[in-house]
Amino acid sequence: MRRKRNRLPRQSYVGRHWYFITICTEGRRPNLSSGQLIANLLDCLKQKCRVQMFDVYAYCFMPDHLHLELVGLADSSSLVALLKGFKGEATSVGRGDGIRNVWEKGFYDHVLREGEEENAVAWYIFNNPARKGLVKDPRDWPYSGSWMFDWKKAVAPPDPFVPPWKRDV
Repeated sequence: MRRKRNRLPRQSYVGRHWYFITICTEGRRPNLSSGQLIANLLDCLKQKCRVQMFDVYAYCFMPDHLHLELVGLADSSSLVALLKGFKGEATSVGRGDGIRNVWEKGFYDHVLREGEEENAVAWYIFNNPARKGLVKDPRDWPYSGSWMFDWKKAVAPPDPFVPPWKRDV
C-alpha cells in the first residue's frame, strides 16, 4: 500500500516563509529529558540554521517532541534540507547520550498563511508545557526560547493561535 502524500509542493518549503514544525521522538519516548542533550541539540540546530539561512522565532523542547517556529531568511532557504540535516546530526548527538533513535520518521509542518500571526504561533509553542501540566507559568519551562526576541518579557497576543488540526472544520 502506498503512503499518502502529506507534503505541499516542494517550492512551499523554499524561500522566505514562516513555518510551524513539530518533530516527535521515536515511539513518543521521553528522549528529550536531559538538559545537556537539549543544549547539544540547540547547538546543532544553530549550525544547521546558519547553513540553510533560517532563524528560530520560537522553540520548545518537550520530553517527547519539539516545536519550532522557523523563518527563512533568503530565497534559497530550504526547510527540508534544514530539517534533514538537523535530524541526522541530532541522531548522532543522541547516540552520544545513549539514545539509539531520537526522532520518528518525518515531521509535521504548517506553513503560516496570510492572517496567521507569528506571535500567536510563538505563544502557542511557549504555552505547550503549561497546557501539558508541566509548569504553571510557561516562562518557568527551561527548554523554550527564541533567537529573535526576549519572549519572557513579551506580552501574549489577544487572539490565540489554533493549529489547523485542532480547528472545527
